Amino acid sequence: MKRLAYLLLPLAACATSDDPCGDAAAHIAACFPDHAIISPSCDPDTAGDIASTSCDELAMRDGKSDGWSCIWMPWLATCGGGSSSTSGKKIEVSVEECGPGALCPYVQSASCGLVTLHKGSAEVARGYSSGGGRLTFEGLAAGEYTVKVHLRNDTLAKMLPDELSDATAPASSKITVGGSGDAPWARFELVNGSAEKLTRCAQSRGNLTVKDRAGHPVDRKLVEWDWIVEHEVDGAIERTRPLFFSENTGENIIDFRLLHTGTHKLRFVRVNIPTYLQKPNPDYDRLRRDYAANTPPIETTFTVSASQVGGTVSINRTITDPLR
Repeated sequence: MKRLAYLLLPLAACATSDDPCGDAAAHIAACFPDHAIISPSCDPDTAGDIASTSCDELAMRDGKSDGWSCIWMPWLATCGGGSSSTSGKKIEVSVEECGPGALCPYVQSASCGLVTLHKGSAEVARGYSSGGGRLTFEGLAAGEYTVKVHLRNDTLAKMLPDELSDATAPASSKITVGGSGDAPWARFELVNGSAEKLTRCAQSRGNLTVKDRAGHPVDRKLVEWDWIVEHEVDGAIERTRPLFFSENTGENIIDFRLLHTGTHKLRFVRVNIPTYLQKPNPDYDRLRRDYAANTPPIETTFTVSASQVGGTVSINRTITDPLR
């Protein structure tokens, strides 16, 4: 999943509302009540446009507002009227969960957690930890910053500031960005059990069943290499294949992770992949480009609701192979 970090911009003097960003967030929350909305900080003129746009028109835009410099997504609304340049300094963030016990016998990455960046009392950027628990805040001026990690209930997570002690502290770290040298790191070793409590994503998992045009099931070993499965949301595409592990399970597994709330598209692409390219960890983009069959993909959607965050969404599907 891509790293997300959005810099906040100053409010414009021409704004007609005292809180246009809050108005936009409230309107999006009313239009899409099943989505987890984080209050945006944004260009107020574009926020005003969002707040005055009907729910139906917003839905038709697939999550994009009417401005090249502003987007809203079901889980995050944020806009910017200025440059998106990443010139300047950066802070690297590592978010991990520490195993039980004072000596932290193991660590695991804590993914899809909200991380905020503050300068003084003002929040200046926010983003989500990646599948590896990483995040980068870029385009920063030299100075003193504070990085914070939030649980899903919007309280601060708890961390172990000292591996040799059982003492805990709020997950907040002061970082100095200097004029030169390597990017500083904000490293968080959260207490055991934090990863589940902070994630704002769900996982999808399902079984793909393919039938021929006569309605008979297709051999699952063939299914694994006859299809590429695409997951698309907000224009980003992730590809895999329906994995077949053994005759005992009798399933072709499709599995996608780090899914925010909202509507997601699944696309099943029929391919004719040569046997010599049917090997583990292939280049799915190349296989899709070079070996897609001359038949339209089969598309379907699924929805991740706020109540499913932290869990698994079933995406079992049955499709008909147009070439069998």
